[in-house]
Amino acid sequence: MALPLAAIPIIGGLIEKILDKVAPDKMSQAEKAQLVVDAQNALRSNELNTDEAFREFVLAYEGAAADMPRFIQVYRGLVRPTITFAVNGFLGYIIWMWFTGTNLPEGAELALKIMFALALLVNGFWFGEKMVMRSGLTDLLKNWNNGKQ
Repeated sequence: MALPLAAIPIIGGLIEKILDKVAPDKMSQAEKAQLVVDAQNALRSNELNTDEAFREFVLAYEGAAADMPRFIQVYRGLVRPTITFAVNGFLGYIIWMWFTGTNLPEGAELALKIMFALALLVNGFWFGEKMVMRSGLTDLLKNWNNGKQ
């Protein structure tokens, strides 16, 4: 798993604390500071190399989009919108059935819970985590899953 670049100063602080415990009088403050800076630079370099290696792997495995036939590009571009339309369309149909008073088929409650979770995932992808978290839908799903709804 990749290390976030924001965590590097924290790790530098941990290295400094470890050096204070292990070798408090064996190294000068300048040597400790240089060692911490060197460790942070090594972490940054490793992180950038990891990102570049992953990008190269993806390009070698999947190929660049410019190298693919046009119909494959279109097909790949339609996957997410198609899944989004299917999930939201089915969920909208279930909600329409509920508002019109139509009884749900037997066993549909589990499917509805699954579709609701899928709708959260899909809409979370399109509209962002903050929208999903602030809408209260996650709290509703937690309560519903615990049998409170």
